[in-house]
Amino acid sequence: MSNNFDPYRLVQKVLNLVEEKNINIKCSEAYLSMDEYLNVDIEENSIKYSKLGVENGISVRIFDKKGACGFAFTNKFQNKYLENMVQKAIKLMKGATPDIDFKNLPKKHKNYPNIKNIYDKNIKALEVEDASRYIEDLIEVCRNDKSAISQSADFKTNCSEVFILNSNGIDISRKETICSISSYIIAKDQETKETSFGYDWQAVRNIEELNAKKVAQNALKKAKRNLKRKRVRKMRVPLVLTPQGAISLILRPLSLAINAETFQYKRSFLVGHRGEKIGSKLMNIEDNGVIDGATGSSICDDEGIPNKNKKIIEKGKFLKYGLLHNSYTAAKEGIESTGNALRSSYSSPPGIGVNNFIFLSGDSFKQDIIKEISRGILLDYTGDSPNISTGDFSGLILQGNLIKNGEITHPLNETMVGINLFDLFNNISAVSKESKTYGKYSAPYIKVDNVNVIGSAP
Repeated sequence: MSNNFDPYRLVQKVLNLVEEKNINIKCSEAYLSMDEYLNVDIEENSIKYSKLGVENGISVRIFDKKGACGFAFTNKFQNKYLENMVQKAIKLMKGATPDIDFKNLPKKHKNYPNIKNIYDKNIKALEVEDASRYIEDLIEVCRNDKSAISQSADFKTNCSEVFILNSNGIDISRKETICSISSYIIAKDQETKETSFGYDWQAVRNIEELNAKKVAQNALKKAKRNLKRKRVRKMRVPLVLTPQGAISLILRPLSLAINAETFQYKRSFLVGHRGEKIGSKLMNIEDNGVIDGATGSSICDDEGIPNKNKKIIEKGKFLKYGLLHNSYTAAKEGIESTGNALRSSYSSPPGIGVNNFIFLSGDSFKQDIIKEISRGILLDYTGDSPNISTGDFSGLILQGNLIKNGEITHPLNETMVGINLFDLFNNISAVSKESKTYGKYSAPYIKVDNVNVIGSAP
């Protein structure tokens, strides 16, 4: 790309092209993203391939006075391609169905949050050779343990720069970096020849915070802890969710249920419960987009709305304004956007997503929570998901252990959990001080009383 390339002028040019058409346009928006990435994949505990790449593109949204929308994009920045993109968007707008729910694109904002440590020049400067020491840490952990028979892993970095301008005065750009590493290890018991897997990962804004060896060690520990699985009988006992278990059974389902689009189409089990108590007083959840150094933090969302901290559930009460909105869903309710517009890339219009979705820590220690349980279940991973429309969950425990007399004992085989999310929320009786973050989600250890566990033992 030419050294004279000016992304800001390019985005402004697209808006000017729309304005020059002088047709029945209410508002328009141009969005440009530039991404530099590095991917290294590991299979069978050795590097399979590595790739350095660039992905740049620009898109335009154009709305007429009846709310009809035309959307188009291109990854070529020459004038003829930009003009073709605008013409295509206008053509699509003219053929689109009017939308009475569309009000307007966001208007100019004067103040944006100052968020620290979301850009690391060392990540931007990384080459494939620089990633080798992190990869070697992963491989070494697997190589030095006889029970570890295989590892799949990846190392990824991304440096992104985004420009958002619209005809209502939004004029904002942001620059961010992220680096992630994951490890999936298969372990084998030397006596029984039984195999199991363990998985762990980490995402950071600053490369110095990345600990590849710990990620692989955690994955191996989980794999070994899940060997020599035993069946248990059917029982109704306390369930302790690890942070990963809490994310899969509480935070991810909730993030979908409070998506305003899902909610407005009445596809959420939370419909009809705004402003009501839906869980234990120990249940406190927020979506905070302004935490320094967090992977979900940013000065603005993908429509140029400033990020902020949103309380979702407070002492078990689902707050009246606890939904996550982009500008379109917010306008349908007559409120301001919460700053949760999210695009998968320049080639998609904005949907809705979380920033940093957090189940706040409690007052108990993990060790004390487990010590108090005479018989119960520790759940770390299930491949199944709750039904977002009803809140019902029935799933197999793929990684979990029996708790007996305050100790974590053997792993579980052919064991399922069945519960409705409202019952799960209301039966939360302890929340740990310790917590762990996986990307945009953060959760502590959570004890849930009176859970139906379905075992296959006679």
